[in-house]
Amino acid sequence: MDWNGAKIGTQTAYNYGTGTGGYCDATRGCDWATIKADGSDINPLGTVRYWGGIYKQVDKSRYPAEGEHIDRIGVNSQDLTGNVTKTSVTVNIEGKTLYGMMETNNCALGGDSGGPALNGTTALGLLSGGTSETTCTSDTSGTYRNYFTKVQSVLNERGLHVY
Repeated sequence: MDWNGAKIGTQTAYNYGTGTGGYCDATRGCDWATIKADGSDINPLGTVRYWGGIYKQVDKSRYPAEGEHIDRIGVNSQDLTGNVTKTSVTVNIEGKTLYGMMETNNCALGGDSGGPALNGTTALGLLSGGTSETTCTSDTSGTYRNYFTKVQSVLNERGLHVY
């Protein structure tokens, strides 16, 4: 669905901690879905919408590096910055074990799941979950821990690429 609730495509594949199809191991994240755009009126764009109506082009993807800066876009917590603290961790979120996840130190709130982690115009991850903040008092802290499926893992697995 798009921001207005209109159907934009058909789900072609997904994984959420199931370990099926070889997708969940130490190098692949386990919380993702892919969609094939349907209809002649759908024009997929390689952009991400920031708060305030600003759009940023996403033109590449890669695996994250420990310590690198990220921008995280969230529906509820807005746009926050942080750093990659670990590039591959195993976590348990809502009873599901997720492998090979990227860990960051930025704040996120419920409802932010699925939002991207970017470095400039490079896609790094998709938010799965983390510590249970009820408000974001700063972009980063020593206690915030949030976990992202690595975009590059999903793209490689599905034979896809960013725009």
